[in-house]
Amino acid sequence: MLINILKIDLRKKIIASVLIFLAVILSLIFFIVIPTVKEIKRMGHEIEAQRIDLETKFLKGQNLKQLTKNLNEIEPNLIKLDQVFINQNKELKFITTLEQIANANKVGQKINLGDSQPLENQIYKKVPVQLFTQGNFINQLNYLLELESLNYYLNIKSLELSPAGVIAAEADKEALPVNLKMLISADTYWK
Repeated sequence: MLINILKIDLRKKIIASVLIFLAVILSLIFFIVIPTVKEIKRMGHEIEAQRIDLETKFLKGQNLKQLTKNLNEIEPNLIKLDQVFINQNKELKFITTLEQIANANKVGQKINLGDSQPLENQIYKKVPVQLFTQGNFINQLNYLLELESLNYYLNIKSLELSPAGVIAAEADKEALPVNLKMLISADTYWK
């Protein structure tokens, strides 16, 4: 039998060698290379997913740092913002403040507070207010300036001025208003 193997011609030996070599190469590819490539691809996907996850966590951390910084910058102003709203328990203080401004500017004043209107999804309520005032023009302007400088937030919706009385006209001059009536319609915000 050994003699038969030796007698195989060279051409068949080459073909057999090539077939054995191809079988070994194919088995290496099938059993080692393909599973390794699949594992490398899987690991590549995992690494990419982890990179994206880390990137989003980094961005969240950056956003958190920015939010913390912004909050620290805003916190001192929160007290000021709190003062803008009128405390419901301090309604008398608000009215007294308005009366003091009117008295200081020698302006007669009548205050009408409307019913509170709760605002949706808000912690504060809107209360309409009407201020009827009467006085001379300069005093009315000073009254408005002081009203504007209040710590409270008054959102003026309308302001109407009308003459309250006139001085009799001289022969060549026009009659001058003595007093002005002013109606201010505004919204105030209460907490």
